[in-house]
This record gives sequence, structure tokens and C-alpha cells, in this order.
Amino acid sequence: MKSICIIGAGPGGLVAAKTFLQSGQFAVSVYEKKDRLGGIWAIDESTSNGYLSPQTPTNLSRFTVAFSDLDWRSVDLYSKHDGRTAKLPMFPKAWHVNRYLQMYQQRFVPESVLHFNTKVIKAERAKQSADGSNPSWRITSKTGSRTETKSYDYLLVSSGFFSRPRPLAQSVHRATPGPGVQIIHSSEFKTLTDVFPTASQKQGKSILLIGGANSGGEAAAAVAAQLSSALWSPDSSERYEGCKVVHVVPRPLYALPPFVEYEKGAYVPIDFKLYDYSRRPPGPIQSNAGKQPLEVRNMIHGFLQGVVGGDQMDLGSGALQAPSGDNKASAYVALSESYSEYVRSGLIEVVSGRVESIDCDDTGTIARTRHGNDLSTLEDVGAVVYATGYTPSAALDFLADDVKHALSYDTSSMRMPLILEQWQTSNREVPDIGFLGFYEGPYWGIMEMQSRVLCQRWLGREQASQRPFEERDRLLELRAAMQAKGEDVPQFWFGDYLGYMEDMADYLALRRNDQEFKEREGCPTPARFAVEGDDDVNSNTVKDLHFLWQDCIENGRFVSRAAFRALQGSWRISRRISSQDPNFSGTLEGQADFHSRLPTADDFDFEYLYIEKGTFTSSNGLQMQASRRYVYRYCEAKDQLSVWFVKPNADLEVDYLFHDLHFSPPAESREQGACVARADHLCVQDMYSTKYTLPLKGIWLPRFEVEHVVKGPAKSYVATTEFTRVSQRQ
Repeated sequence: MKSICIIGAGPGGLVAAKTFLQSGQFAVSVYEKKDRLGGIWAIDESTSNGYLSPQTPTNLSRFTVAFSDLDWRSVDLYSKHDGRTAKLPMFPKAWHVNRYLQMYQQRFVPESVLHFNTKVIKAERAKQSADGSNPSWRITSKTGSRTETKSYDYLLVSSGFFSRPRPLAQSVHRATPGPGVQIIHSSEFKTLTDVFPTASQKQGKSILLIGGANSGGEAAAAVAAQLSSALWSPDSSERYEGCKVVHVVPRPLYALPPFVEYEKGAYVPIDFKLYDYSRRPPGPIQSNAGKQPLEVRNMIHGFLQGVVGGDQMDLGSGALQAPSGDNKASAYVALSESYSEYVRSGLIEVVSGRVESIDCDDTGTIARTRHGNDLSTLEDVGAVVYATGYTPSAALDFLADDVKHALSYDTSSMRMPLILEQWQTSNREVPDIGFLGFYEGPYWGIMEMQSRVLCQRWLGREQASQRPFEERDRLLELRAAMQAKGEDVPQFWFGDYLGYMEDMADYLALRRNDQEFKEREGCPTPARFAVEGDDDVNSNTVKDLHFLWQDCIENGRFVSRAAFRALQGSWRISRRISSQDPNFSGTLEGQADFHSRLPTADDFDFEYLYIEKGTFTSSNGLQMQASRRYVYRYCEAKDQLSVWFVKPNADLEVDYLFHDLHFSPPAESREQGACVARADHLCVQDMYSTKYTLPLKGIWLPRFEVEHVVKGPAKSYVATTEFTRVSQRQ
């Protein structure tokens, strides 16, 4: 039996341990430097110092953030804080993911193979005997003050590509802010006290956000969400009044929410759309990676603009407006529920360019930016959050120099430090070392397939034929283009999740489990690629996926979530009131705002405070100022959007339910040219029948209408309100 040392007990290390143990041909040891499993997901409900907040949702759905042989529905999500079992969301929270990994370990990886608090400090090749029978690797590790060296036949590195935050100094030439101005990495931001730790007033200050990729968009939205909540929650504070996020980006980016339109009127989780089998041309599925030719870049921009509903000009920020013509750089995205609406409202101001320096002058802390040949100065900087990514170097420090050289290691390349092949698992110069998830944006399903590929290779199967995009010269050329920030280098150069899953399944002779799906229908999930012994789990998960797919497309599941997201921000309102009593007829012109805030009740996932102000003009010409407030809420467990009254004497607090919205199926929405919802409310003896008409364009809602028909002994009127988008920059 051969021996294998696996470094890292995150998702990659655990699935590798399970795969090699299941083969029955390897003695497995897993070394983990932390005191618990999980990697970046080593988080429980109370963790305050992890890379992620415990409440941070996954970027992709539970059908992508999963392994083939453990169904999310079997995971214990009992909350010690709430004293009840949490509902399983479509996008699990960070502490949910840790529970998933704990259960995975309990089922498949014996504790005896796990060595916690054990840091590998050196991995070197052993001298080979003439017959090559002795182990290939000498692994030196440190546990507390004890150091020991052991020999292994194989070494598998799964210590994480995002192993350490990239220092700000690698992006900004000089950072010398004024007294009290905090500079933190985005992974350190959990609450506003992380950037404003003192109780002093911070009114009107800007929080400078540096970083133009996914983590930059996520961080900007996270800070903006807390600023909004601080202003509009029942325990609101004037301390942050006038504060905003200034997000400096080197290029435009598209903000994609968790749920997007699949076909008119039907909304699905983002990965269902991105990795849809039906988008692939007929014939064998071909995988792609590396630099993108112009026609591919244009196609991707077109696809993303279809998702967001246009070129983003409607957001009122030139820095985010998608380029026109054929000279487009590769598209960048940020996965965020609300980034675009915070931009539209002005709570996030986006600035094109790169930050060159952060200094202190007589006015306070300033930042200097450069965009092409143009220099600008940003004033009133109260804090700095940098989301400039992570460096993988810490995950490779233990490798001996000769091993690094054989792997073409480049310390200056943060995006591709090693030259690897076979779906980024190995290098033929050092055939007994393997890598899992060692690239930007690793998927759990890819790591599972990578572990299967390595296991089969080390059991004697021949290598797969080399893909053109993994030829050494092409990879070296790509690395040089990354260093030069070439416009044809994509955000995720190894990002064809569907293609690689199909590639590796073909190599492993795994047949895709379609069940009720048509041959080119649905999206990949690890459970669709069954291995012997996991058939029941695979079958149940694929059934669950197919049910949800149909529920979204036929019944309109998550339309309410998409509609709720699209309401955020400011609207110009025009209301017509027609009453049998002419004294109550008239018009109202004004503005309505949907202010996001943290939910004020545990049963809800999202919440807005709705504030309406305007001038009412009666049919006889009298005018008066009018205002009203509601609270809009969304509950994912019920997929329910609801509207609530506020308390008369505490207008930031929820009083009681006004109505629940019930959305029509997508087919009916297509007939009416808009998503339509209806609601009823009985007020004593007066019935309020409400119709919402929301003509969504992708994820964008430029206008909508609400009609109240009120009938009863005390009231009889129809109020129709037109809502039209307004930008704070107008």
C-alpha cells in the first residue's frame, strides 16, 4: 500500500482524503495547521476573526458548493444562537458550510488520519534507490514545539490558493494616512466598528474601497449595507450620516445578484444560468481556458448585459458603463445582491483608475488616483478597505527550491505561480506531487474530480491527452500576459466549470446522471457524476435539482426574490386617486425610497424601510404634504415578499402585516409583459385588493405600478401609483 501526505483539511483536503481512502490502495495522512477543519470555512456562528463573517453566503448555490456524496438536506444546521434548526438557504452561509464539512469528515474521513495544529515546514524529494522502491517525499512538520520528519510516496497540496491576503503595498505605492484612519483588508471587515473603532462622529467621511474584482464588489456592498442599516434601523445613529463608499476600480465590472432571469419571467440561481447545458453548441462539449479572443470577449459582454438588463448606463456611474464597440477588454464580475443599487443611490461612488497613494495633508486623509494620464484626488477619507486579493505564496513556502524550480514557480505571479497540466493537478517534471483547487476561483466539484484524476493516475492509469490550453508554452505566455495586465486575460482564466467537469468525467469513464433532465438541460452539479457506491445520494440530489429547476421555470420560484432586490433605491412617484367621493380624489407627486437594513425579525432574510413623501393635490385644487412608511420583507424559506405597517409613534419599527404578495407563474407574466403579483388586506370591513405590475428587464426594474382597489362601507376608491427610477445623480 502506498502512502500519501495531504496538506490542508479544507474542502479540497477532505475530498482528497475520502477519494484516496475509498480506493483502498493508499495510507492517508492529512496535515492541517489550524486546530479545526474547513480552511477558509473554519467558521462557527460565533467566529469573529475568520476570513469570512459567519453570515457570509456562498457565491454559488448549494448545488455547486457541495460534493457528490453528501446531500445538503442531511446536514444538521441547528443554531446555538437561535435554539432552533436554521432553514437551508439556496446560498448557504459560511457557518453552514463548516457544518457541511464537519459532517463530510464524520462520514468519510476517520479522525485518525487528521493531524491538526500541524504545520508542514518543509517538503523535499528523497534520494531514490536504484530500483525506485523507497518513498519519494520527506515531509517535515511542526506541532507545537515538536518537529518530526516522515516519508511518503505521494504529496498532495490542498492548502488553498487564497492562503494569505495580498499586502496593500503590492498595489499602492505609499499609504501614510492621518491619525485614527484604519486600513484593513476586506477579510477583516465584519462591522462598521472595524473601520471606525472609536465613538467619535464620522459624518460625511468616505470609506475608500480598493479592488476591482469580485471581492472588491462584495466588500463595497457589505460596507454600504451596514451604512444603510445604521441610518434606517430602529436603533439608528446619526454617527454615519453622509458617509459613503468610494470604490476605485481599474475597469468596469458587472454586478450579478444570486438570482437572475433564465427566460422571460422565470428566475434561477446564478449558477443555473452561467453553467446551463443548453447554451453549449451541439456535439461533444469542448472545454476552454486561457486568453480570450475578441469574438469571445464580445460574446461574454453581450451575455452579461443580457443578464443585468443593459450596459449599466442606468446606474449613473460612467466607471461601470460597459464599453461599446469591438475594443472590449475581458469582462469582470462581482457577485453581489445589492452592489448596483447602492451605486444607483449614491451610497457607493465608483471611480475609474487605480489608487497610487494615501497621504495626510491639512484637510485630513486623501487618496490620489490615476486613470490613464489623468490624476485625481479623493478627500475626506475616513477609512480604507483594500480588497486586492490573496497571495498563494504561503501555500507553497514549504516546497524545496528544486521542486519549485521543476514546477516553474514564479514568486512574482499571484495568479499563476506554478505551471500545471492535467486540469491543473500536476506537472510531468514532478509526477508524484499533485494539487487540488490551485487556481483562481476553484469549484468544489472540480476539486472532487481532480482528486479522482490524481488517484487514478497514481494507481497507474495513463495521463489524459494534453489540452491545448495546458501546453507549457501557452501557460507561460498567459502568465506573462497576466503580469502585463493584458486585456485578453479573463478574470478567471480556468473558469469553464461545465467543460472541465465533462472533460474529467470522460477521462474517468463517468456517465453523467441526467435522470429527468433532457440531455442538454440543467446545470452541472457534482451529484450528476456518479461513482460506484454513491448512487442513492447522487439520485436524491439530482432529483432535488430537477425539482427546483422546474419549480423556477414553470411556477416562478424566486420571482419574488428578484422583484424584492429590484425595488431597492429611489423612485419618482405619481399617484392618481379616483373616489366616489370627489373630496378624496386627486393626485400625488413625490418620491419614494426603499432603504435596505438588517432584518428586524429572525424569520426574514432581507428588509427595506419604505419612505414616501409628496404633495397631494385634491380634485378641487387644495394641496397638502403627505407621507407614509411601510416595511418590505423577504423570507427565503417561504419565498415570500410581504409588506408591513410601521408603528404610528415609532416609524422605524414594524407594527403588523399589510399583505403578502402572490406572484403569477412565468407563463402568465409573459402574456402580460411583466411580472404580476396580487395581494389582499381586510381593514375592518374595507377590502384592499392590490396589484403589482413589475416589467423587469433582466434584473433591472426601470418602472413599476401599484394599484389599490378599496371597497367597503367606509371607503371606495382606486389608487394607481406609477414608480419611475431616479438616480441620486439626477
